[in-house]
Amino acid sequence: MKDAHAKAVLILGEVFSKDTEIDFATQDISARVQSLIPVMLNHRLKPPPEETYSLHRKISGAFLLCTKLNAKINCRKVFDSIIENYKFDD
Repeated sequence: MKDAHAKAVLILGEVFSKDTEIDFATQDISARVQSLIPVMLNHRLKPPPEETYSLHRKISGAFLLCTKLNAKINCRKVFDSIIENYKFDD
């Protein structure tokens, strides 16, 4: 189960690891993560915290929206821009 969770995180992180456009119309990220879900559900000891469900829904929704819109996005540039402009508390 831990391996499945780690694989899912790494798969989702792929879009941020490359400084190229991701064509969401042709990506297989959703299918690859979905293939890991049965392992996670069958071997979990308890449901994850509500915050985790919320985050998963937001990420899934963003991926689905990008897929429906046939979006081509350089996710690395978007991520880097957010990090550069984020105001950390002192």
